[in-house]
Amino acid sequence: MEEMNSVILNLSGFVAVAIIFLLVLFITFKILFRKFDVKDKIKLYGVFFNMKNKTIWSFSLISLNYLFLVWCLINFDMNYIYILISLTLITIACILAKDFKTGILSVVNSALECFIIYFVKMFKDYVFGDERDLLMFTIFIFVVIFIFLYFTYTMFTDLNFIVKREKDLVKKKM
Repeated sequence: MEEMNSVILNLSGFVAVAIIFLLVLFITFKILFRKFDVKDKIKLYGVFFNMKNKTIWSFSLISLNYLFLVWCLINFDMNYIYILISLTLITIACILAKDFKTGILSVVNSALECFIIYFVKMFKDYVFGDERDLLMFTIFIFVVIFIFLYFTYTMFTDLNFIVKREKDLVKKKM
């Protein structure tokens, strides 16, 4: 029961951070869009042009999974409930995008990312254990940065595939 309370507390923290992140993102876009001319706005919004609602939902779920995994990485916390949440988000995103070939790869990659967070948690416990070593701490910092960049890369790869797939479907219709 104590583990469930911990999970609920962490998830409520994630929701609060996600809402703050979205508000900051919204305010940043509002401020930046004042400086853009119409052509630049059209290019940015053009990513979503001719996308179906299911594809936009898929786009959002992949982004939400990325934010969730970064949250878990920052908290150095991963358990089976978080793994299920991440795999569910990616699976639903793949179903909505009707992307079954690369969807399997995305699900496997998401599971790998969850296990990476679990191993980072174990590495953190070792680094901050009894013997504190500056070299191990430095390696730990670089590993966390690398994993963050890897998560970012995989998210943009998944999103890019969805955008390319939608453009190909629009070209076929024309």
